Amino acid sequence: MEVSRVLLIGDQLEILRTLRRNLSGRGYEVTLALDDRDAVDVAARERIDLYVILLDFTIDVDGLTVCKRIRAQSQAPIIVLSTIGAEQTKIRALDLGADDYLEMPFSMEEFLARVRSALRRWVAHKHSSDSTPDRRLITSGKLLIDCDSHQVLCDGDEIHLTPTEFRLLEYLAHNQGKVISHRKILQEVWGAEYGDEREYLRVYISQLRHKIESEPMNPEHILTEPGVGYRFS
Repeated sequence: MEVSRVLLIGDQLEILRTLRRNLSGRGYEVTLALDDRDAVDVAARERIDLYVILLDFTIDVDGLTVCKRIRAQSQAPIIVLSTIGAEQTKIRALDLGADDYLEMPFSMEEFLARVRSALRRWVAHKHSSDSTPDRRLITSGKLLIDCDSHQVLCDGDEIHLTPTEFRLLEYLAHNQGKVISHRKILQEVWGAEYGDEREYLRVYISQLRHKIESEPMNPEHILTEPGVGYRFS
């Protein structure tokens, strides 16, 4: 069985060493990167299954810039850790490609649960992309979703989605016509540990609408059910 490889990015060595000790003790292969250049270099030359970014660099490095640069070259999940609890910071991190945002302080068990959840999603994504069964297609107007190749076409043009964006769109489309609650979507797309992170949905739904809707402010496919959740029409 292939060992999952985790890259820890930050310059707070005490925290990084604590995280590495707990991850290594559970069988993960862990690498440290102490600045943005080191992180990008490691990401370019090694197979990484999960990135963990300490947002609060004490040197002159913007952790969100690191997140953006990593996302530009890898589709693997990114977890951001930060003492900043402001919703706008969380939203910006998600906008720049983070899959999860965990506010410090947190329990080590919560962190490890988020790691397991992110890696389960990544493994499922890779296995699905590598499989070659009969193609499962979902169509809605000019939109075509190929569930096996993880491709989305709109009027014949391919739309590039991140793995999380694709999972969200696929889940909504599989439940076409049904109103699905925020909590249910979070638990099905992100994992059972989630349920209250509505800002995740706001960011990812907005990103999807800008990619698949001809008029993102007046969507045809992903509809909001105020106070409840979303529906794919």
